[in-house]
Amino acid sequence: MVEIDAPLSPAVKKAERYTTSLALIATLGPLFFGFEGMVLNGAISAVGSQFHLGTFAQGVAGAAGIIGGLIGAPIAGRLSDRIGRKGLLMWVGPFLLFEAIFGAFCPYLGGYPFLLFCRVMGGIGFGAATTVAPGYVAEISPARIRGRLIAFRQLAIILGLFFAAIINLLVMKFAGSSTATLAFGLKAWQYMFLCLLVPAIFYIVLTALLPESPRYLVSIGKYDDADRILQKVSGIQDQKAKVQEIKESLGEGTAKMGIIAVLRSHWRGLVLVGMALAAFQQLTGTNGIFFYSNTLFEAVGIPESAAFVQTLILTCFKIIGVTAGILLVDRVGRRRMLIYGGTLMFISLAVVATVFTIAPVGANGPDISNNPVLGFLAVAALCTFLLGFTSSWGPIFSIMMGEMFPNQIRGSAMSLASGADFFVNLLVVLSFPYLVHWSLPFTYWTFCAFGILAVIFSIKYLHETNGKQLEEMGD
Repeated sequence: MVEIDAPLSPAVKKAERYTTSLALIATLGPLFFGFEGMVLNGAISAVGSQFHLGTFAQGVAGAAGIIGGLIGAPIAGRLSDRIGRKGLLMWVGPFLLFEAIFGAFCPYLGGYPFLLFCRVMGGIGFGAATTVAPGYVAEISPARIRGRLIAFRQLAIILGLFFAAIINLLVMKFAGSSTATLAFGLKAWQYMFLCLLVPAIFYIVLTALLPESPRYLVSIGKYDDADRILQKVSGIQDQKAKVQEIKESLGEGTAKMGIIAVLRSHWRGLVLVGMALAAFQQLTGTNGIFFYSNTLFEAVGIPESAAFVQTLILTCFKIIGVTAGILLVDRVGRRRMLIYGGTLMFISLAVVATVFTIAPVGANGPDISNNPVLGFLAVAALCTFLLGFTSSWGPIFSIMMGEMFPNQIRGSAMSLASGADFFVNLLVVLSFPYLVHWSLPFTYWTFCAFGILAVIFSIKYLHETNGKQLEEMGD
């Protein structure tokens, strides 16, 4: 175990600043994920009008990125065992750039099917990035700050949401609607897509500056290179003993296990716990609420123009929550934060569900637009839910996915856990609009029930990883 508050030498402080900068670069892929999702959130109605889409087709357009993530995530971890963590992250960039460029021009390049293809390509990229980035950060980070550095992934997603929401709001203010025609004959929603170029280019340029993971270098026999990088990220000279420890943790021949071998191994239970953790993170409904937030606000009587403002307010609460999580995770511990945050989440969801249960029913379901008390309760509870999620289940799933698995199975185990995350995410996003249309109270009561189960799961099955070296995992 590592003492979190142990005095640090100047060399160690410098190394931690360097490692922090690497962690920030590695989370640019997740930033693109958040940015892209919010761009689609603002453009989805316009896309539906442009291509004359029905409800189902709009839902597929909204979920296409997640479908791509479901392709990219399961292969990314294992592929990073072959080409390196840095190598995998660098291959992500062209996929992100493809969606940014061609997604905007899809009306001239094949219409709706080509839009889906662009979104799937982008999804493959950010699915791979959000899978491998936590493991990469875990493998370069000192144990005392590893949790907060991996948690940057969640902060990056939220900042991506925040920046894109501001852009969406400005475009709507300037253009009047997302279907308005602007310069060069392009519509407002197409300019929303082109804004994806900014994070994509930053990602491509900065990931080239990353060093390779020292644990990957050990696995391919480059011990001197691993020693050198470990010195830079730890601030401690001569890491030959650490290199030897990593080599021993990888097993004979420094081999890493494939997915089938992992599922047949004695670590199968640990991997299933990681996959269940991923599923519970999504089954509280956070991404369903996020991807269809405008639709949700309209369902309770808030017009589209105000929904953008509400989205900005909720995003601010997300930033506050994830910042609190980053500051606390290495002190309070992963397991306790999941329990405390999960409790706040299911209580908040119970309040929202109660509001929608007792609210008068309008033409589109429960209507709280004329009842300021119920409206305040619903918004306040949704904000506290976001505080609970973004301080616990949001970032801590990423933290545990990056650090809970032994070196020998980390790549394959991350693929399985992240694949489960995207698969359940897809189910939630596809089913959410239909559940809301059928019964808004039932939808929130269901999410509340999953929140209770998530807390019970955390109490019964999760083990604390705070302060442990990666080479201690799985013992």
